[in-house]
Amino acid sequence: MKIGKIETFIADGGFRPWTIVRVETSDGIVGWGDATDWGGSGPVAAAIEALAPYVIGEDPLDTDAVWEKLSSRNARHLTGIAHKAMAGIDIALWDIRGKYWNAPVWKLLGGKFRDELPLYWTHFGWSRTLFPDVVRKKRPENREDLLELCALAREEGFAGVKTNADVMRALGYGPFPLEPVFEYDREREFLEGFDRLLATLREGLGSRIGIAVDVAFGLKLGAAKRLAKVMEPYGPMWLECETRNAEALREVRHSSATPVCIGESLFGVRQYLPFFQNFALDVVMPDVAWNGITETKRIAEAAALYDIPVAPHNCHSPVTSLACAQLCANLPNFYLLEFDVDDVPWRDEILEKPLEIRHGRLAVPDGPGLGIDVDEKELRKHPAKEYTTR
Repeated sequence: MKIGKIETFIADGGFRPWTIVRVETSDGIVGWGDATDWGGSGPVAAAIEALAPYVIGEDPLDTDAVWEKLSSRNARHLTGIAHKAMAGIDIALWDIRGKYWNAPVWKLLGGKFRDELPLYWTHFGWSRTLFPDVVRKKRPENREDLLELCALAREEGFAGVKTNADVMRALGYGPFPLEPVFEYDREREFLEGFDRLLATLREGLGSRIGIAVDVAFGLKLGAAKRLAKVMEPYGPMWLECETRNAEALREVRHSSATPVCIGESLFGVRQYLPFFQNFALDVVMPDVAWNGITETKRIAEAAALYDIPVAPHNCHSPVTSLACAQLCANLPNFYLLEFDVDDVPWRDEILEKPLEIRHGRLAVPDGPGLGIDVDEKELRKHPAKEYTTR
C-alpha cells in the first residue's frame, strides 16, 4: 500500500475557512486531516500541493518516516505554513493507519486513559458578538445578556469558558487594546474594563467554572503582568498571552497567582522546550492542526517531564476536534479541551455522524482511524466564499 493522492478542500467555516486534507492510498483507503490557518488558507494549501510529490509512493503506515522526510524537505523554513501543511498530511496518515488496522488512533498511540474529555467553551461571547448571523445566535448587548450566556454554560456542564477583549469592548466595559501603540490611559481603561467583565462572568458562572482570558500577542510584558494581577481575585483558569520570549512569560507567571497558558503559535517540540525549561507556563496549548498528531504527541511527552498539563488548541474544523479527541484520550497529562460551541450550523453535517457531547464532555469515538469519517459529498457543498490566497 502506498500514498497515492493528496488534495485539499478550503471549506466555509463561517468566521474562518477550514483547510481540510484528503489523502488516498493505492488501496483506496481515504484519510482526513486538518491544516486550517485562519489567515493563510491558500498558502497552506499550496504548500501541501508542493509537498505531495515527496510523499506520494511512500508507505502511509510509516508516519514517523514521512514526518522526518517532510521535516528534512522543509529544514530551512520549518514552522509556520510549512509545518501546518505537514500537520494536515500527518493527521490524514494517522486516520489511514487506524482504518488499515481497523482500530481507533488512540489504540495505535498506546491505549486510552479516558472515555470522555472535559471541554471549555472557547470564544465565549465572541462569536455571537462579531458573527451573530453566521452562528445564528443572539448577539449579547449588555450585562444581562452575558449573564444569560453564563447560565447556559452552567446548564450545559462546561468546565470553563474563554473570552477576550472584543467581548469587553462590545459590552461597553473598556477599550480594545490590540493596537501598535498601547498608551498609559488606554491601558488603565483596559484593565478596569476587564475587571468589570471578570466580575460579571464570575457572578454568572458561579465559583466552580473556570474563566480564561485570551489576549493573543496584544500585550507586552508589563501590561500582561498587570492584567494577571487584575484576574487574580476571580480564581481564573488561566491568562493566555502569547510571546516568543520564554523568560518574559516566566516573569508574567511569577507576578501573580494567575495561571499562564500559551502554545498555539509554537511549532515542534524544540520551540516548546525553552518554555518548559524556564517553567514559564502552567498549561501548554499545542495546536494539533499545526503540529500534527506525531509531533504533538512528542510535545505532550516533553511537557510531562516538567509536570505541565496539556490543553490543546482546538477551534478549527471538526476534523481537528476528532484528532484532538484521539490524542487526548491517550495523554496521561491531558487537562482540558477547547471547543467552539458557537460554530457554523453545518459543522456536524460534514461528518458521517455528529460529535457526541454530553454535559460538557466530548465522547472519544471508538471507530477506526479518527473515529468518525468525513462526508465528502456534504463537504463539497460548503466551499469557502473567500480566503487568503497569498
